[in-house]
Amino acid sequence: MDVLKAEGIDLVVTLPEDPTNDLCERIRDDPHFTFLSVTSEGHGLALCAGASVAGRPCVFITGIAGLLVGTWMLSHMSLLYGIPLLLLVSYRGDLSDKSAIPGASLRLFRTVAEPLLNLLHVPYAIADQPENLRELIRNAHFTSQEQSTPVALLMTGRVLW
Repeated sequence: MDVLKAEGIDLVVTLPEDPTNDLCERIRDDPHFTFLSVTSEGHGLALCAGASVAGRPCVFITGIAGLLVGTWMLSHMSLLYGIPLLLLVSYRGDLSDKSAIPGASLRLFRTVAEPLLNLLHVPYAIADQPENLRELIRNAHFTSQEQSTPVALLMTGRVLW
């Protein structure tokens, strides 16, 4: 959370999901942050896009399934409008995923996510070492602002659990 504060991010939007629940609870309880929970991925991304265009940096926290569902909005933010946004995404299906999600679904997430981000020209990095998370968040936020594009940080189970 300190790295988000240092980056000037005080608006956090999320579609709640299990792997990011602890992170979201800590952020929600911190008075520095305005924390908004949305009911759909598209609404969350649109809200973040509006905040970004108005000059307020924000972060959208979601799961990999949420990122995949939100690709229509994400494609507009990336390819049409060049809207900077930091996305913190739980990367389900990585080798350290200990969830109860069936293996076929986990393979689907792993197989589809990275090619889809490449197709949408959304830069991304995989955070798989807890000790590197702060630097990756700083770098992803910097890239999103400098290149006016959404940037996804895919956080594996080693980082989230």
